[in-house]
Amino acid sequence: MGQTLNLKNRINKFDNLKGFAIFLIVLGHFLFLTDYKNILVLRNFIYIFHLPIFFFVAGYFSKIDSSQPLKSFKRLIVPYILFTILYSFFFSYTKVTTSIFLIPLFGLWFLLALFFMKMALPIVNKFKYPLILSIIVALSFGLIKYDGDILGLSRTVVFFPAFLIGFYFNDYKSKLESNYKKFSNLLNNKRFIIVLSVVVLIISVILAFKLSFTSIMMRSYYKNHYLFNISVRFLIISIGIIITLILNRYMTNEPCFLSKWGRNSMAIYIFHIGIYLIIRKFFKRFVKVFINSNGGLVSLAIILLLTIVVVTVLSSDVISNAYNKFIDFICNIFIKDIKD
Repeated sequence: MGQTLNLKNRINKFDNLKGFAIFLIVLGHFLFLTDYKNILVLRNFIYIFHLPIFFFVAGYFSKIDSSQPLKSFKRLIVPYILFTILYSFFFSYTKVTTSIFLIPLFGLWFLLALFFMKMALPIVNKFKYPLILSIIVALSFGLIKYDGDILGLSRTVVFFPAFLIGFYFNDYKSKLESNYKKFSNLLNNKRFIIVLSVVVLIISVILAFKLSFTSIMMRSYYKNHYLFNISVRFLIISIGIIITLILNRYMTNEPCFLSKWGRNSMAIYIFHIGIYLIIRKFFKRFVKVFINSNGGLVSLAIILLLTIVVVTVLSSDVISNAYNKFIDFICNIFIKDIKD
């Protein structure tokens, strides 16, 4: 199913969502530059919902047709291969072999995860209850003793429900309004939304304080206390989706600085990873002196400023267009007749 899209009246809204999400993603990565405990809690908090936003929007714009595998390969796998080789060579001095592609470098796992989601969509769409199935698989995946970093599969599975909610959003909304009017009316009640938002934020803060980053990202398998860990994973997935849906409901549809960030989010995502790796490898004194030696608030202010500058610069249409032309050039060498 999915939706037949006429997005002229909503493109700004979704660009704004992506812009907000990409800012948080860059901020979350740059927060790895500090060791202050309270800042690490902020990082955990951000990671509960910023990726669900991105996958929700990606799902909303996804389609099921014969051209999608090749288009997805072009826009996701080709950049993954190119920048894995580039970043591995310049920052890790790793010998370029096929093994470097099995464990995604830093944030590049997102490209693989999104590709796998798009490839799974036609199959999952044949099931009667795809969202319920995806949640069951996400919860059950933690029972498998598996290195969650391999091909980013663990994160593909746990964020897939957010992607599916985006894909089926209009269908679910229509069914809710026609078959469950009382519940739909409740969701339209501003007081209920305010109470729900406060409750969700409180739970998110508690999770950010109590859980490790690995648990927040749902990367590892359950080592013990299976029912408890399954419940925690379900809570994290649910909270991320609820926050995403609330933001989707109230995000402005007016063009603003977030719109440009969202429109050029892929270039921001790809190149900010390189900037982060440059800082970690070649500016250790900057990290030690300016970020980790001036107190938590000063460190946070520096990282926020750095994030704003990096996102603003990388959101330039010149950079985004150059990135797209580069990917097109590489693809046109090896692949025929790809049109987005």
